[in-house]
Amino acid sequence: MEYDAFRESERSGWNERAALYDGATAVATVQAVPMLLHMTHLSLGARLLDVGCGPGYLAGAAQALGARATGVDFAPAMVSLARARFPTLEVIEGEAEALPFDDASFDVVASNIVLFHVAHPARAIAEGVRVLKPGGRFAFSQWLGPDRSDLYRELRAVLNAHADMSRTEPAPDAYSLSDPEAARAMMRDAGLEDIETRVVQVLLRAPEGDFFDFFMSFGVRVPLVVQAQDDATRQTIREAMNARMERFRTSQGYEVPMPAILYAGRKP
Repeated sequence: MEYDAFRESERSGWNERAALYDGATAVATVQAVPMLLHMTHLSLGARLLDVGCGPGYLAGAAQALGARATGVDFAPAMVSLARARFPTLEVIEGEAEALPFDDASFDVVASNIVLFHVAHPARAIAEGVRVLKPGGRFAFSQWLGPDRSDLYRELRAVLNAHADMSRTEPAPDAYSLSDPEAARAMMRDAGLEDIETRVVQVLLRAPEGDFFDFFMSFGVRVPLVVQAQDDATRQTIREAMNARMERFRTSQGYEVPMPAILYAGRKP
């Protein structure tokens, strides 16, 4: 299955959320950047490609460390945002599953909390390896699934109880890369060796107020499910999500654990 409708919904979803990214998604995703870059063994002058660069945080950090960084993203609004934020950074519009670069163009390819947003993660990994030079490193991160994440455990409970999934468009498994064995298998199939994994403890800090409203701007995959429901069901999901998040409330908002798992491998 090609998941064409899913791909276009993701693209439009991130276009719509580009201006909101700093105050929502980035609150969590940037916490994985330091370790992800560490796992790339980045060296001065190395050519790095940031796949699904969004506003350019990973590529910008690599550039600050002396790398020659390039960003690529499939959402035009994100490309514009990254170019505005990092004027000296090369940022190109393109698909993770069909990267617009020649073979063996980069010393490092990295992707931060992106690959579960593409229709075929295995293809995206294979593309990353294709544009990687021999001896180069490919690294990516992914949220852990409901079995190890407080946030996604609560969200799954709410959606399983109240959402009619038959109303949603077909989509790939959101947690395939959360499974280390499955992710390593995809990496090996793409030709990577010396694969390593690490878990980074990420804390989602959401402001005081309606958690549901915050989370609808945090990502795209859960909102796609919620938006497909009727008005009454959306209201029920809102109330259930807010109720389950009460235990994470602090004096300044919410603090919800949502760890990430990071992978890295070497192209022989």
